[in-house]
Amino acid sequence: MRIVAGSARGRRLVTLEGTTTRPTGDRVREAMFSILGNIDGSIVVDAFAGSGALGCEALSRGAASCYFFDNSRSAIEIIRENVKAIDGEQQANIRKCTFEFGLANHINGDVDLWFLDPPYESNLAEKALIAMTDSPHVTEGALVVFETDAKAEPPIVAGFELEDNRRYGTTRLAFYRRLASDPVVENNAE
Repeated sequence: MRIVAGSARGRRLVTLEGTTTRPTGDRVREAMFSILGNIDGSIVVDAFAGSGALGCEALSRGAASCYFFDNSRSAIEIIRENVKAIDGEQQANIRKCTFEFGLANHINGDVDLWFLDPPYESNLAEKALIAMTDSPHVTEGALVVFETDAKAEPPIVAGFELEDNRRYGTTRLAFYRRLASDPVVENNAE
């Protein structure tokens, strides 16, 4: 697995041994980032990060910083190695934690781009989207890219609009946009 484009183009990334994680392949990452376009200066979250390939690709392509969240100690070690391989240590915030804990405790400021790539056939992405509806870090217009098995339909979650939905072999990419929160309507009746 290699970085597809940007300042670290061609650099090799390592992955976890075994079948516990399923890194996003080069072709799917290339397609994903072509759809995303320019991400210069973006703040990114790579949730359920595994090898950190999505966050590393984002940093290589000009993202200002990336939060990497994974609950596996082995994954965190691999992410650190991959971030070092692309010279991204200054822009990376790597945390061993669940997505919900990272969302509530480790993010400072607004995030522009969210990658949700949980284990296939889990409901973790839907749970993550639901948790994100109440987070002040997920502001209007934020983009969420959800990766799942091609056979699975992307979940519909209030507060997010499904903008695009594409299949690449055995992988499905769903692109969600955070909608504006409904303004609080005060009752001024006397």
